[in-house]
Amino acid sequence: MRRSAAAALALAAAFSTLPTTVEAATHVPGDYHDCLRPDHDPEIYGPTDLNAQSSNQRLAVGLNRAGTVTVFRWPRPSYYDQIKYRTTDRHLPRFGAAANDGAFLGLAVHAGGRRTTTWLRDWPSRQRYADDMSDAMTTAYSNRDLGLRVTVTDLVPNDLDVLARNVEVRRERGSPVRSADLVAFENFNLVVSKIQEFPAQDWCFEDQNVDVAHYDSALDAIVHSKSGVDGSTGQPSTVAVGMAFAGRSSSHQVGGDSSEVAGALPGATADAYDDAADGALSGNDDFAGQTTGALATPLDLRRGVADQTLLIAAASTDAGVGSLLTRARASRFDDLATAKHAWFARLLAHAAFPATPDPTIAALARRALVTLVSNYDPRSGAIVASIATQSPYGEDWIRDGAFFNDALDEIGLHDWVRARNDFYAANQSRAERPRADLAKVPAGNWSMNYYADGVPGGFVAIPWEIDETGYGIWTMWHHYEATGDPAYLRRIYPSIRAAADWLVICRDPSNGLQCVANEDDHINPTQSIVGAGPVWMGLNSAAAAARAVGQAGDATRYAARRDELGRAIDGHAYAADQAAYGGGDAVLVWPVCFRPFDDPRMAKHLEAVWQQVAPTFDEPAKGRRRRGQYEGKALLALAHAWKGDRARMARVQRGLTWVAHHHATPDTHVMGEVWIREGGRIVSIVSQPHLWEQVLFYLASVRAWPAREETPRAQRTHTACGGALG
Repeated sequence: MRRSAAAALALAAAFSTLPTTVEAATHVPGDYHDCLRPDHDPEIYGPTDLNAQSSNQRLAVGLNRAGTVTVFRWPRPSYYDQIKYRTTDRHLPRFGAAANDGAFLGLAVHAGGRRTTTWLRDWPSRQRYADDMSDAMTTAYSNRDLGLRVTVTDLVPNDLDVLARNVEVRRERGSPVRSADLVAFENFNLVVSKIQEFPAQDWCFEDQNVDVAHYDSALDAIVHSKSGVDGSTGQPSTVAVGMAFAGRSSSHQVGGDSSEVAGALPGATADAYDDAADGALSGNDDFAGQTTGALATPLDLRRGVADQTLLIAAASTDAGVGSLLTRARASRFDDLATAKHAWFARLLAHAAFPATPDPTIAALARRALVTLVSNYDPRSGAIVASIATQSPYGEDWIRDGAFFNDALDEIGLHDWVRARNDFYAANQSRAERPRADLAKVPAGNWSMNYYADGVPGGFVAIPWEIDETGYGIWTMWHHYEATGDPAYLRRIYPSIRAAADWLVICRDPSNGLQCVANEDDHINPTQSIVGAGPVWMGLNSAAAAARAVGQAGDATRYAARRDELGRAIDGHAYAADQAAYGGGDAVLVWPVCFRPFDDPRMAKHLEAVWQQVAPTFDEPAKGRRRRGQYEGKALLALAHAWKGDRARMARVQRGLTWVAHHHATPDTHVMGEVWIREGGRIVSIVSQPHLWEQVLFYLASVRAWPAREETPRAQRTHTACGGALG
């Protein structure tokens, strides 16, 4: 998922030809030009204001560093984001988001003879995960003038679609605060539809996402609800989101969103954010349209400390929200946190972690797997690239999905990989089962990416990618290598054959290379090593699969085309004066394994791969590189190739140490797709937590610092791949 400035400009030009009315599932609203800012490369969709996430594979919640809820995806991590939060420019306050965007907490305090609301997001704060093997997030705030310290711990329990926000307020000696109420504000923006091949409905077109909100006195909660039709499927879709305290509230306000209207809203329906400014909520009960809500509850600080828990539940109906809030109110927060930790412990019981004394490296490796398993959708098998909406990466790409599968097989979640490969097989374009939404995808190939229900996610300008076809075959075969399950291979083989048949005929007769096609999310079709390597790998994997299921004719055809492509790669991608294939593409080393690692050409290629990324690891001290991404691809490939070479593996370890200490966030140990050098420091940006970057780090780190000897099967499938040419 790479976005260069040139690609962004080309993408913008492609969008300029899209229809301007929502007449069908594939159509995009008329203001789509506002979604894309090529001049802000690489943050062309706006900066990602997300520093931590908690998810239970259904509800996925993201927080920024100040503790504001900026993402609230339900009913699945792939869609829909139910909260209003849109950024425009990282150099503006809140990255350009409106003052009332998101959901956040504050205190209505009585001090100095006046009562006002102070929002915690404006206080100095520190954020971290409470535990490396869970996703409970702790944000600690302090306000010296008020003499108050507040700790907020956020958690999505594994068995409840609820965000639980446990708040502890401490009054220090000498504090001028005489009394305080906890105030919770929200700007939910309910969504029940998504757009085929353009994932923007839930963040770029928020002005169109209206709902009905009311205060339910019996439940003591503000409940938003919406029903409609998902335009991408034509199916009915409903959602309800409710906010309540575990204890009783003392006041409430349901109002409109003042950022969406010219002038002030009528007094009774004032924006709950504006209404809360004086520390008192007016008590309006309902509003339809662009809605906001706030609740308050008193805090008893006579003993110097007070606790309260805020609950935000998501369900398909108001009654479902009520049931969830009732169950959550009956649960102790500590018990929810303990159960969530145990849930992750069960899922990751067989995972290996890097045997390094560096706690930062260990924390990033653990965070990668926690994010991986919580982004998984058990209904479909899909795994989103990120829960972020800006950039809109809440879809499953088969390219990075192949690496996710490798990690899942390594940690023993084989059933998940089978489910994921079945998802890919079900959503492959096939001549015998034509689908209107895959009309632009040649038979045997896949859409660029998919929502969890199999609807193509985007982008409309890139209907399919040839490198993903190669990765698709490889991940289906690679799972068989990891498990040796013949029943699985027989079931999945028709999908492998359909893809491989296409790769046989998708041939450039002028040079023997693969045909010109889209590669690696680039909008302009190309013919490069980026496509050639995965195509060669796909054919190689297909030949092996065909032999394993007794299809000798298929195996011969695929091997013949593989060998022809291999000769073309040698002839056209490696000139006599070059030191690497095609400029040093890392995946040609692994997982492609084009030549044995000790082959002279591959040895030179390995060195070139290292030289490409090595300058990154001198930043920010050298001040020569301003940005970078996907160093993990190179480090993973080199970790495979240089196993047993202590001196060269030390280079890999140096690179991984830099990634952990510089690219990843220093507090929560998550990574964006891109890093930039800004003000003498490295800043992680674009869709953090970015799962592919993090999984690449995990896979490389367990090879650079192996915790245990690999099994013979692991050695055969992961490190000793010499390639068919060897």
